Amino acid sequence: MNKLISSDRPAGAFEEALPLGAGRLGAMIYGGVERERISLNYDELWTGFPRDENRDCAEYFKKARELTLEGRVKEAEELIEKSIASADVQSYQPAGSIIIERGVKAEDTSDYERVLDLGTAKAEVRYKIKGVQYENAYFTSAVRDCLVIKLTSGEGGDLNIRLESPLKNEAGADGLCYYLDGECMFDSKPNVNKERDKTYSDKDCERGIRFRIAVTAVSDGETAYSRSGVSVKTARQTFVFAVIESSFNGYKKHPYLEGKEYKNAAVKKVKDAAVFGYGELLSEHIKDYKQYFDRVEFHIDGMDRSELPTEKRLELFQSDKNDPGLYELLFDFGRYLMICGSRKGSQAMNLQGIWNEQTTPPWRCDYTVNINTEMNYWPSLPCDLREMQEPLDELITGLADRGRETAEKYYGARGFCAHHNTDIWRAAQPVSGRAVWLFWPLAGGWLCRHLFEEYEYHRDVEFLKNTAYPVMLSACRFYLDVLITDGDGYLIFCPSTSPENVYRYKDGACAVDVTSTMTMSIIKELFENTLRAADVLVDTDPALDEIKAALPKLLPIRTGGDGRITEWYEERPEAEPGHRHLSHLYGLYPGRLITPEKTPELARAAELSLDMRGDEGTGWSLAWKINLRARLYQGDRALDLLNMMLRPARGSSGGVYPNMFDAHPPFQIDGNFGAAAGIAEMLMQSDEETIRLLPALPGAWKSGYVRGLRANGGAKVDITWKDGKITGYRISGGEPRKIVSVR
Repeated sequence: MNKLISSDRPAGAFEEALPLGAGRLGAMIYGGVERERISLNYDELWTGFPRDENRDCAEYFKKARELTLEGRVKEAEELIEKSIASADVQSYQPAGSIIIERGVKAEDTSDYERVLDLGTAKAEVRYKIKGVQYENAYFTSAVRDCLVIKLTSGEGGDLNIRLESPLKNEAGADGLCYYLDGECMFDSKPNVNKERDKTYSDKDCERGIRFRIAVTAVSDGETAYSRSGVSVKTARQTFVFAVIESSFNGYKKHPYLEGKEYKNAAVKKVKDAAVFGYGELLSEHIKDYKQYFDRVEFHIDGMDRSELPTEKRLELFQSDKNDPGLYELLFDFGRYLMICGSRKGSQAMNLQGIWNEQTTPPWRCDYTVNINTEMNYWPSLPCDLREMQEPLDELITGLADRGRETAEKYYGARGFCAHHNTDIWRAAQPVSGRAVWLFWPLAGGWLCRHLFEEYEYHRDVEFLKNTAYPVMLSACRFYLDVLITDGDGYLIFCPSTSPENVYRYKDGACAVDVTSTMTMSIIKELFENTLRAADVLVDTDPALDEIKAALPKLLPIRTGGDGRITEWYEERPEAEPGHRHLSHLYGLYPGRLITPEKTPELARAAELSLDMRGDEGTGWSLAWKINLRARLYQGDRALDLLNMMLRPARGSSGGVYPNMFDAHPPFQIDGNFGAAAGIAEMLMQSDEETIRLLPALPGAWKSGYVRGLRANGGAKVDITWKDGKITGYRISGGEPRKIVSVR
């Protein structure tokens, strides 16, 4: 089937535009006729600069712990919000837009088509004006870090190309190059004193990241450059090349005082791309992209509606689910976004990947590390995209560095910790606001599972030794220092929260409790994985003896009177029974503390918890539930959730926008990645002992195949099935595993 996202009209909003990406460089294709707008992002453009937001708060943490143990949880919560809360993290910023104006009238347009081909990572716009054919082609080269545009018309015409930016900027021209120089805001809007509303600073020590967008054009007509833009006269064919460079020089260096050279670098890069030429760049781009995208292939037999515009296809799907290619498209789109949004040398993907048009985006477009950043990378290993996880590894190691001071100042502990949010500067402190989100120092533990899983999938001992294990051991030291004994002799982390959820307490609600199930699950899994890593490396660090002594004393996952897994230390009444977070089920997915085979009673309790929480939710919450149902081998329930994800996004419900972006709402990209991971989980699951084939295949997916999934231990897995039964499979490479054929 064709792997196309398409529309029969220009995009009227960001959520309708087509995303292109090259790791650091992102573009959104609107496909306008009279005025084409291509919005641009560069993943190094954030507000702020390195600064120390850590404060000496250990005494307040200890006091909050005392209050919590005395049962004065509301007082503990108030103390945390008053005395531990710190500055918000910084915001991801848009670079600007390329504006291309033609001397034509949109009302004369016919046969309009705007298409993104996931198979080649190339977008095209085609239309006619009074019988004359116009065609535009767009791609972003990860090899050259460059946006390339080909503009063709059946008759010679004029073009005007210019740059815009919502940030402070100044345009100019340099020989055969037109450019815009910009500067990011000095601080995130939530941190700015509203009385002065200081967006930019004239003090060198407060100047933000600077950048240059550079554009050059090659045409068969007359081309002229000025501060106003690029003017092209009487051209049938024009090639436009655009690059961005910034002064960002690492999370420890000030981007103004210690920033890297970016102006000449941008000019050189764009001119080099133009000399290389469109055809060579396109061939190089497709070869580079397909080496990753073609590793995995997923197909379900059935009707093909790919000829329909995607928006209409989604609408039809609501009344007629006989469109299996839509599941394939959702899966492929998640892999596409990962290849486009996360490359060697880029930053990790944030709440919107790399695509953002707002200077004050929702939730600052930051890294929310209580699930959202982690979900962004759930498909990377099973979908054989380890290379795309490298920016996440870099984010984690940076947090481990910055988080050491946070652990010491806020908790009086060794090792490192990180809280609910971070940014390009690797901030690790609690943010401002309510305890329900600011007080959650478990991000480091969760992120460590990504490092260890990367070793599990690829058995790269050097990576384990030099990158993963030191970070894991540092995280362990933090948790060892904050664990205390409860009244029943269990070790707990007190006080604790369960991300973004509260329970009913007296006449209101409270987020703080003695501990929480997610807190203890993350710590237990981290301790177990660290000991396994130490065995591989034959390490004898003294902290390992502490871990071995603490592990059997950790508070276990418990169930309540109704049979469900408890979210809190006590069996608390829920303030929001259908809450979007399912933190207490971390042990089922992404963790492996709960399995139907080894812990059947807990698996049943997890199922009850899912049932009571309900199916409805935001986009990423639906994606999490897909993975949880898959781990319980409930394929039809997982499919129900996939169908809900494929709803056109409206109002407050999750779903997808016309360009297939996931809706929180508003747009959050994590649901796209969570859905791709969920489909992979439905088709194949693996751990250190077993590979399970088609463990959660829905009845509606009667026949099909999947090729190239990667299993724990390194094996590549191909599966073919017909009428719900496996007709063949191939396991190649990797370490030996028990093969369980569920069908």
